[in-house]
Amino acid sequence: MFKRILVPLDGSAFAERAIPHAEQFARIFGADLILLRVLDVSSPQDSAEAVDPLKWQIRKTDAELYLKELAEKIQKRLSNYPDINDGGDKSGNSRVQYIIREGRVAENIVNYAQGEQIDLVVICTHGMGGLSRWNISSVTHKVISLIYLPVLIVRAYSEMEIQPEIHHYQRILIPVDSSRRAECVFSTGIAIREGQTAIQSKTKIETDDFQTTTLLLVSVIKPPELPIPEPYSEEIKQLQDQFLQVSRTAVKNYLDNLKNHLSGDCETYLLENQSVPTAIQELAGKEKIDLILMSAHGYGGQFNYPYGSIVRHTIEHGNVPILIIQDIPLSQVKPTQAEIAVKKYGSR
Repeated sequence: MFKRILVPLDGSAFAERAIPHAEQFARIFGADLILLRVLDVSSPQDSAEAVDPLKWQIRKTDAELYLKELAEKIQKRLSNYPDINDGGDKSGNSRVQYIIREGRVAENIVNYAQGEQIDLVVICTHGMGGLSRWNISSVTHKVISLIYLPVLIVRAYSEMEIQPEIHHYQRILIPVDSSRRAECVFSTGIAIREGQTAIQSKTKIETDDFQTTTLLLVSVIKPPELPIPEPYSEEIKQLQDQFLQVSRTAVKNYLDNLKNHLSGDCETYLLENQSVPTAIQELAGKEKIDLILMSAHGYGGQFNYPYGSIVRHTIEHGNVPILIIQDIPLSQVKPTQAEIAVKKYGSR
């Protein structure tokens, strides 16, 4: 499923908060990690000095030393668990690589991921620019907008404490809307749950510290929106009530069937809210969710956009790490007008 995981880094402690998550996915799926550092000649902190050949070479050397040291530390931690996944490298060879690129940061990250058979991108919301009032930095926003690959977004502002050696996802929230698109994430959720169980059973991790992984399925019923002025007539109110009652029955049966199909530790939640994203976020906070797992599109999603409206809202306003499984193949992605213009006229 995930065999090559890309972790974009910029040398900051904020960006490094994505590493424990990437390591855990590498353990679960027996994947290789690729650490990517993009040196931007136009970065504000370097300004005109960045064009000096000597200083630029020093900067490249510093970046390589940084990545080399980091890769060795990660490899050492991963080597402590060589038999968790049969797909892992047991030969003693390094499962951690690093690479340096030069140019525009977001563009290089996207191009590398799409051109080097990357299966998953693990990226932090903020990096060298530090935290801000915005939930996502401009670089991260650009990357996830054009990546069209599975992406795990780690919240820098929610990862302030020191991370344990193994990052455990105890409670995974999976929003569903009865669509086949939303269901495409189930195999990933099951793989994470089973992989973490294997990690726990094959290592000396204390059971009290890492409980069994639970999948929480949530479906939110949204009352129908009527383009007519209020107050509603009794007839309309009755129709609304009938709609909600039919929806409750149908969705409850749907969730019950999913729970039986997924087996294992699984809980279901049927909510009613005028705002689906708000209901998801409130439940995530109440149930102490460690990871939200979503398909990029649901029932009403369109191929014209990388994410549906509910996913976009969760990305931009959520407080929990979110793993998004992209359901649109890269081959079917249509270039934006901006991309077409750049190819035709250049960037300047």
